[in-house]
Order: sequence, then C-alpha cells, then structure tokens
Amino acid sequence: MHRGAEAAAQAAGYQIYWNGPTREDDLDRQILIADNAVHRGAKALILGPTNIWGLTTMVNAMTARRLPVVFVQTEPSEPTGPYLTSVTPNQEEFGRLAAERVEATTQGAVQVAIVGVGRGTPETLARADSFIRAIAACPRVHIVAETPGGVQIMESEQSARELVNRYPKLRAIFAVSADATQGVMLALQERGSHPGIKLIGSDRDLFLAANLHDGKLDSLVTADGYQIGYLAVQTAVAGIRGQPFPPPMHVGAKLLTRETLILNDNH
Repeated sequence: MHRGAEAAAQAAGYQIYWNGPTREDDLDRQILIADNAVHRGAKALILGPTNIWGLTTMVNAMTARRLPVVFVQTEPSEPTGPYLTSVTPNQEEFGRLAAERVEATTQGAVQVAIVGVGRGTPETLARADSFIRAIAACPRVHIVAETPGGVQIMESEQSARELVNRYPKLRAIFAVSADATQGVMLALQERGSHPGIKLIGSDRDLFLAANLHDGKLDSLVTADGYQIGYLAVQTAVAGIRGQPFPPPMHVGAKLLTRETLILNDNH
C-alpha cells in the first residue's frame, strides 16, 4: 500500500507523509498524528483507522473544513460525501474465498471456527458474515464458534488456544484479520503446529507472506495493497484539486496458497 501511495503521489507531484502509532489499538496517538499532519500543512488525509467509531469527531471536523479524507481497509462509520470516501478490499470476497478453501481441502463432517471479529473493525464483521453465508451451502461443514478479537495479537492467540482445547475435532480456522492470523498461528505452533487444523488467514502483511511460504498457514485471503494505496492517493489528489469525490471503491480479493506464492516468486 505504501509503494502504491508513493507512486501515485509522485505522478501527481505530491509528497506522502506516512506515519502511525506503534500500537494498533492506540486511538489517541492516531488522532494526534493526523491532527499534527494537518497543522503542518497536509492537504488531505488517508486513514487506516484503528477504530472507526473513535475517529468520527475528528473526521467530521476535517471534512467540515473541506479537507479530503479517504479511508482504506474499512469504510467510515459516517456517510460518504463530497470530502469523504474510501478505497477498501471487497470484504464479501474474503469470506467467500475462505469458505471455498475450507470446502475444497476438507473431507467429511468438519468443524470450523472464526477468530478475530471486532465491532471497532467492521471489515472483520463483514468477512465473518460472508464466510457464514457461504459455508451454509456446504451442510457437512459446521461453524462451532465465532470469537471476538481486537487489534491485539495476544487476544486472538488466547481465543485460538481455548478453541483447540474446547473442540478437539476442529479442522479449520478462518482468521479475519492479519493480527488474528498471527495470533492463531502462534497458538497452533505452541501446541505442536496441529497439522490437522487448517488456518486460512487474512491480509498480506510481509510476515504473513513469509509464514505462508514456510507452510505455517494453509492459505491467505488478500487484496492488492498496491492498488489500494494508488487509488487512495489518486482520490485524495482529486479532492485537493476540487474534483468530485467518487463513491466508495472496492478492490477484489484473491486466495494465496504456498504453491501460488512460490509460482509468483519464480515469475
């Protein structure tokens, strides 16, 4: 996403100031970074929100000043308009692709669980809901648990431990965010990797791509971060120049496996 944003900014003659809190749950720090950037002359904001509900007041203040704001990763809680829009992954496809992977790689009656669902991160709710609806078409697959989660890896790690202990016949876990994926992966490794449990993760962070390559998770549903970053900056620049803001845009998702990742690396 950073590379895509930089490429679009360079093409338009703008510079990117890229920053974020050291902890993904540090909402106050995210707000302070955004406010400081605007005070130093930023002409637009691109936000990867820590918690969309906690950003409402700040975003409303920015758009009231006609400062373009573009959300990435998840859509804003307030209605989009002349100075507010979003460029996000197609969350519906995340759940559908994960469900198809479970169905294609398991046999017989199967117990599955969803990990990492959080109210402050609506994309996780959308992914989980899509997975539930898609898996309903496969009557032999049963969802036995849907655990809450936040942006703290240890929370998802603890949830995964409890799931494995409670459901010894568990055969697949769908982790609906990058942090949830890492947490579940740590829990499974701690208990001897649980080769019988398939972990389908979400979002292609660098560490997850490496773990997929090493076989530490079965697969990864992801969207093209470069394209999201590029489109977000293009949209922000259009707003700076007084051009109409487009409605929310969605970038398609795809399923990565170790085999497809190796194939792409070889090319």
